[in-house]
Amino acid sequence: MIKLLIISDDFTGALDTGVQLSADGAATYVTLDSDFNMSDFTQDIDVLVINTETRHLNQEQAYKTVYSITQRARNVGIPYIYKKTDSVLRGNIGAELAAVLNASGYKQIHFVPAYPEMGRITKNGIHYADGIPIADSIFGNDPFDPVLYSDIPSIISSQTLIPTHVINQLENEEWEVKEGILIHDSHTSKDMERIALTLMAGKASCLLAGCAGFAALLPKILGIQGRKPVTPVLSPHMFIACASIHPVSLAQCENASQKGVPQYVLSPKEKLNRSWIGKGSDNALVNKILRSCEENPVVILNANGPGEPEATYQYAKENGIIQEQLRTEIVSVMGYMIEALLDKGLNANAFLMGGDLLYQFAKQTGMKAISPICELEKGVVLSEALYKGKKIKLISKSGGFGQESLFTDLSKQLFMPPVESEHVDIE
Repeated sequence: MIKLLIISDDFTGALDTGVQLSADGAATYVTLDSDFNMSDFTQDIDVLVINTETRHLNQEQAYKTVYSITQRARNVGIPYIYKKTDSVLRGNIGAELAAVLNASGYKQIHFVPAYPEMGRITKNGIHYADGIPIADSIFGNDPFDPVLYSDIPSIISSQTLIPTHVINQLENEEWEVKEGILIHDSHTSKDMERIALTLMAGKASCLLAGCAGFAALLPKILGIQGRKPVTPVLSPHMFIACASIHPVSLAQCENASQKGVPQYVLSPKEKLNRSWIGKGSDNALVNKILRSCEENPVVILNANGPGEPEATYQYAKENGIIQEQLRTEIVSVMGYMIEALLDKGLNANAFLMGGDLLYQFAKQTGMKAISPICELEKGVVLSEALYKGKKIKLISKSGGFGQESLFTDLSKQLFMPPVESEHVDIE
């Protein structure tokens, strides 16, 4: 029986949240199908994660999608619902929280947006990234989805009329009678644990929201635990596909390049026109990357070379390509490159950076679901998927996660393989 439904607005978010449950032994299943039929699902799992891919939709579309999923979950008797939100509050946060609350029939949803381990905290309703108010940080300059406010009530009220309440401490029991979206301040991991302990005492835990940070406490809150997985044996080689333009991702690529990691960069013309890839198997770049992966522990395919993203914007303008096409076409080209490499027997762990790339690759190749196994590092998820009839391992992360030396640090880990894990198989 499904005990918990997690609704995520992007694919890497679905995985880095789902893995918090699988890490504690909960059988977890992640699907890309927002119309997933929960009533006919026979597989024995504890946690269902649905990726809605609504981050880049308009508010009305996002609301309708999340409302429908929540309503169906309530109709089949799933007792707990967790609305996964972006750790830096991108996307349709207010609209989707409102959708869950309205469809559920409950009067409160508890929103704990902090992720102290990743430098995201909430103080007096203001959200911070590494000590900087979120709208003033690099996330305020996101070219596709900038965060316009640091004040969380302002973000939510720009998308819904449902009242918000900032809760500084739960010891004051006035929060119990408040209706709407309750935003919980949280500066440390201990703050989050105190919130979890208080909410688990009653029905307040039926509707929860936040990022992967608070999701890590759900197994204890809801009593969904089992045998913890162990990282499986992996190839000591890693192929990294970076479609993210986040400064953190770019710094990680640059750090690896400075340490001698081979890096292949797509030109604006290449990443906005997939015709040059051809069948893939005959593509010169594909064959060059395959040889490089055999000879090197880490190899990078990067959609961002010198002068980016300005060079791509200029090329797009000259060729009549609008901004929305930029986002989808780049990840499509990268997805076809990854597919061509896998089809030719890539002997390396494929590491996909950015939720848009992971989703596009899964969509292009017909993947319906993916099973998170464990975190290799905080926010870096190892998963298993069924690809063209065979099981493969994939590594993924959101663009803004990880230290600069992440790639070489992970490479060192891969030379110390532990015992194979047990987890939910993808059928």
